[in-house]
This record gives sequence, C-alpha cells and structure tokens, in this order.
Amino acid sequence: MKRRDLVIILGVVGAALILLLLGQLTKPRVDLTGRPSLTITNAADLDAAGPLAEADSYLRIKQGEQYYHLVPLNGPGEIIIRQDKGQENIIHIDKNAVVMHSANCPNHDCMRQGVMTLENIGFRVYQSWITCLPHQLSLELLPREQALLLEEGP
Repeated sequence: MKRRDLVIILGVVGAALILLLLGQLTKPRVDLTGRPSLTITNAADLDAAGPLAEADSYLRIKQGEQYYHLVPLNGPGEIIIRQDKGQENIIHIDKNAVVMHSANCPNHDCMRQGVMTLENIGFRVYQSWITCLPHQLSLELLPREQALLLEEGP
C-alpha cells in the first residue's frame, strides 16, 4: 500500500468520525420525565391501580419508553393523546377493535394502518400494533389472556 493511499484512508475515517461526533452533539434530546395527557371517554382513570376490568381485549398504550395501564375494550369510545409539543392522536375504540382515527404527524402512516381487531391481528402486516413513529406512540391490542399475564408480572 502506498503512502498516498494511507493518507486518503485516514482522511476518510477522520471525516467520518467528525461527522459522527457532530451528529451526536446536535441530536435532539427526548424528555422522558413527563407523560402526555390522555383523555378517554369510556375508561376509568389510567393511573388507577387495581384488577383489570372485565373485557375480551385490552389496549396497551406506549409513549416513548413508558407504558400506560391497560384500557379495556368494552364498547365504543375515543382516546385523545396530547403531548407537550402540540402532538395529538385520536384513537377510536370499540369492542375488540382499535383504529387511529386522526393524528397531526407529517406522514399519517399510523392512520393508514387500518382497523385492528382480535380477528385480523394474525393477518395484518403489523399484527397487533399500530405505531405513530413521529409521535413515538404505539398501540398494542391484547387478548384477555395476554393482558392477565402482563398484570401478574414476571
């Protein structure tokens, strides 16, 4: 290997390291201290501890790295999730069904994922998940058996 080749290789590696460092320094920080506000029209307070309400299926909501309590899917209702920076998702729920009705994210991919039910989670591309990546929001549909296992813990 010639000396000139070595200089070029070291220059490329050096430039890559500088760009990597700059990317890490300018990366926005995610605030994990607070939860977004939730408004639910058919469920009790999400922060209430206690046994699961009787239902065939439950909705598990995850925002960032935090999970909320399970929401029983007993009938029609609406969940509105508002976050600090004006992000908003509106979720319509029904007995054993969930759909992302509206979101103010730029691409609306979460709204195009369609209705998620216990009957179709085996056939959906995303199976039991609806995800809004820009808002870091995930919805998981769980049958009663899985929900009970989650409540029992490890």
